[in-house]
Amino acid sequence: MTATVERAAPAPAQVRRGAAVRRRLPWWVEALLAVVGYEIYGAIQGATDGERVAAVRHGWSLIHVEQHLHLWVEPTVNSWLSPHRLLSLGADYYYELSHAFVTAAVLVWLWRRHAAVYARWRNVLLGLSLAALAVFWAYPVAPPRLTVPGMTDILVKYDALGAAHAPSGLIDLYAALPSLHVAWAVWCALAVVAAGRTRKRWLAVSYPAATTLVVLTTANHYVLDAVAGAALALAAAGAAWLVSRRRRGAAATADG
Repeated sequence: MTATVERAAPAPAQVRRGAAVRRRLPWWVEALLAVVGYEIYGAIQGATDGERVAAVRHGWSLIHVEQHLHLWVEPTVNSWLSPHRLLSLGADYYYELSHAFVTAAVLVWLWRRHAAVYARWRNVLLGLSLAALAVFWAYPVAPPRLTVPGMTDILVKYDALGAAHAPSGLIDLYAALPSLHVAWAVWCALAVVAAGRTRKRWLAVSYPAATTLVVLTTANHYVLDAVAGAALALAAAGAAWLVSRRRRGAAATADG
C-alpha cells in the first residue's frame, strides 16, 4: 500500500504574513517616499518662513496657557543647561541627529525583521508627519528661544553642526507646535514595543522621555509642544490599530 502524504494548508495567519511580506515595498521606493516627504516639508517651510509676527504671538499664547497651568518651566531648565558646555553639546547633537537617525533605524529594523507590520507603522509615521505639517502651515509657533528675551539658544551658543552660521530659510523656525521630535520619538517607542518580543523592548520608552527633556532644555519647544507631539503619535497609532482591527474582523467574517 502506498501512503499518500498530504501537505497541510498554511494557516490563515501564515497566509496573511506572507501576503504582507509580498506587499512590502522595495527599499528604493521607501527612499523615494522619504524624499517626497522632505520636499513637502520644504514647501510648508517656505509657506511659514515669513510668519514671524504671528508665530511669536502664538508662542506667547502658549506661554500664557502654561503659566496658568503652572507648566512654565522652560526658562528654568534652559538656564540650568546653558552654562554646562559638554552637556549642552550633547543635547545639541542629540537634538540635531537623533530624530532622523533613530527613526530611520527603527524603519529599517521593521522593514527587515517585522515585514508583516512594517507598512502599518510606516503609514502611521507618514500620517502623523503630514498632520504636523498641516498644523505648522495653519498655526506657526515660534519656539521659546525666539519668543522670550533672555532665553539661550543652546544650538547657536555652542555652534552645534554650524547652527550659528546656518543660512536663513534652511530650517522652519516656526514649527514648534506640535513637537515633531517628540512625536517621532513616541512613534519609535510604540513601534519597538509593539513589534518587539523581548523585555528589553520596554527600554524604548526612555527615548521619548529623553527627547522631551532635550527639546525643553535647549529652548526649542514648550511643554505643550511635547504633549501635543506625544498625543499626535498616540492618536495616529490608535487610528491605525482600529483600522487593522476592523480589517481582521472583516477577514475573519469572510473566512467564516
